[in-house]
Amino acid sequence: MDSQLTLVDPSPPVCLTFSANSMINAILYRDGRPVYTISTELLGSTTEIKASATSELLARITRKELLPDIVTFPNVDGGKDMRLSKWMRRCKLPDGSHAHVIETEVGNCLLRKHRTHRLALFTEYDLESPVAHWERPDESSPLSLILYSGTENFHPQIITAFTVQELKMRMAEKADIVALSRATAQSRGLRRGNM
Repeated sequence: MDSQLTLVDPSPPVCLTFSANSMINAILYRDGRPVYTISTELLGSTTEIKASATSELLARITRKELLPDIVTFPNVDGGKDMRLSKWMRRCKLPDGSHAHVIETEVGNCLLRKHRTHRLALFTEYDLESPVAHWERPDESSPLSLILYSGTENFHPQIITAFTVQELKMRMAEKADIVALSRATAQSRGLRRGNM
């Protein structure tokens, strides 16, 4: 009987398309209908992920200046606040790269940079086939999060992990660009001064 179950094709992946290229304010659509809303208060210290149809709070990320950032999932573990760094633990993989481990109902999952998808989530049992990843055919296409079968019960956690890590990656990339442009400007100034 078990062998027959493996012959059944899993359901097709869920595609959540972002309304904006933003990790702090966007609506996520599935088949053209709003499913999740990501919103950040004006001062930017709290981001919430809600179900679009009911406005039910699914996740809250609270950024703090002096204390550790906090994440809350009202429907997981009694809605207890957790340190973001404890929920998304940084680890080093055998190949020397880094990833973030999150605990889910299917076990530990690893979120890491990916050559093709930019960012992808893997189960600890299969580090080759992602269970979720970014999808963006080209720069003019909207950003989408692809979620595969078996992840249905922890979509809010996946969305939270992807938005947190993507925002960190974008901030680091922006800092690199600023540093590079400053270094370029300084080197041009030094060359002019030597003339």
